[in-house]
Amino acid sequence: MVSRLKMVPASLLLAGLAGCASVPADWGRADVGKMTAERGRVLPQIADAKAFTNQALRDPLTADTAVQLALINNPDVRREAARLGFAAAEVYDAGRLANPTFSLTRLAGDSSAGANVPQLTLGIAFNFVNLLFLPANTRYAQAQFEAAKLGVASAALDLSAQVETAWFDAVGDEQLAQMRDAAAKAQRASANLAQRYFDAGNIGARELAMEQAAASQAMLAALSARAAAVESRSSLNRLMGLSAEQSRWSLDARLPEPLSHEDDVAALQKLALDSRLDLAGLRRTSQAIASRFGLTRRTRLVNGVEIGVERERDYDGALDVGPTLSLELPLFNWGGGRVAVAQAALDQAEAELDGRVLDVSNQVQLAAARVAATRSLAQEYRSVLIPHQEAVVAQAQKEQNYMLIGIFEVILAKQQEYEAYAGYIEAVRDYWAARTELARAVGRELPSAQQPASPSLDATEILRPKGGGGMDHSKHSMGGMSHDTKGMDMESMPGMSGMDHSQHGKSAPSPSQPKDGMEGMPMKGMDHGDAHDAAPAPGGTDEPPPDCAALKTMDLKKVDPTVAAALRARCASTSDPHAGHDMGDQPMEGMDHGSPKPDASAPEAPHAH
Repeated sequence: MVSRLKMVPASLLLAGLAGCASVPADWGRADVGKMTAERGRVLPQIADAKAFTNQALRDPLTADTAVQLALINNPDVRREAARLGFAAAEVYDAGRLANPTFSLTRLAGDSSAGANVPQLTLGIAFNFVNLLFLPANTRYAQAQFEAAKLGVASAALDLSAQVETAWFDAVGDEQLAQMRDAAAKAQRASANLAQRYFDAGNIGARELAMEQAAASQAMLAALSARAAAVESRSSLNRLMGLSAEQSRWSLDARLPEPLSHEDDVAALQKLALDSRLDLAGLRRTSQAIASRFGLTRRTRLVNGVEIGVERERDYDGALDVGPTLSLELPLFNWGGGRVAVAQAALDQAEAELDGRVLDVSNQVQLAAARVAATRSLAQEYRSVLIPHQEAVVAQAQKEQNYMLIGIFEVILAKQQEYEAYAGYIEAVRDYWAARTELARAVGRELPSAQQPASPSLDATEILRPKGGGGMDHSKHSMGGMSHDTKGMDMESMPGMSGMDHSQHGKSAPSPSQPKDGMEGMPMKGMDHGDAHDAAPAPGGTDEPPPDCAALKTMDLKKVDPTVAAALRARCASTSDPHAGHDMGDQPMEGMDHGSPKPDASAPEAPHAH
């Protein structure tokens, strides 16, 4: 009988060793990488993060590179990954028995009674409750570890989405800032020109104040846009885990155009329920808590139970060996509190899971609606507003070439064209940010992301003047204005460069044509320096000459004398038998363009030739 009892501690020890578990290899990081790769985001495997970062920052920053840098350097994702260590430790502890308890008792004998031999008792005991619950605790810890891996993978996907959104914001804000700068320069040039007109007496104080106020407002808009661009860069720099000293990177500043078609919302809703890692983690946690609740409810009366063995040497030198049992009696506490705690934990986990399901459904619905709205905005800008604004600029340039309107109307049309392009850039930026948020709500790369995306307009290309012509007004009378262009700063107006007022009177340019799509925004330059009678029409045919026959019935006294003389000279050079007055004997060379004649009528504002 004694030998069998001696085997009890050994059996407990073997059972405990059989349930031992080691710390999971690499804390489950490989599993995290596999889960993110299945959802379209491959985690970087970089040996030298510093060298990779320095190399990546040498080239223009793309969205993919920004995400890679964030996953390597961002301290938030590193802190989230540390959760794997805690969960791995729980798995290790749950798979092992509690250490046995060793006890030692020594009792001295009564020397007066002649019992001088001390009594020595040795004992060792194991926690039987821990052994009983070992499988359940191991399953629960494993489930928590899986939930931790799902949570870390979900955090990595969330960070990737945040970085992509920040990249689109930074690119869009940079292009908007360039557009606002261009508009501010054009408006400042217009204000400088207005000042010269005012000094020459061609416009009043109200018109001058309006131009100056518009220039100030454009400058404020440019400063605000530049501040927003700086803020976007700073936000992206922080998400990538870079310091302020590492913020001198350049952007690959081209926003892709909206895709040709989008995903079905109902299909995305179903895909989100299957793909969201945070949902999967909550499901796993809820299942583990439910299993633990069932075990707690069944073992509510089992509390402290210890089984062991003792060896005792008596006073007379005899040895006694036997098993021990320590049992907590459930007289006052029947385990109702533990059951209530387990029930509350289960209710809380299930409620959190149900709430997350509702959140996912509404997030996908809202994100899809934002994608549709921003896509519609971008299409309206591209297909309707921008072509109309380009047509307005082309027509305004054409009319200004023939002195039907002034230069201020042309500049205003160009400003409105800039605003249309800025609105389109903003809509495209918001579209891609909305798509990134939709992918984040779904929990994986969108199926429509496999479509090829062509680059959108580049602000630097838009603002680069195309063509070599210029607005040559050198032979037009400016109503007393000197034709020295100092202070007019027309060269600084994007798309308006070359507006030379030194050769006016020779020819009309070919009007700039509206371009399909996004090309052709910069005005080719309104060059009046060649031949008026050779100006092509918008369709590519030559412009017809003025109606010289109607010139005889016109009241030229109401027209600037220099303009009237130029018209007569032009009609005199045509072969039209019904041409107006023959000015062939009145050459243009001697006409004064620098100051008005004392008897000349005041030219019309704001741009009288």
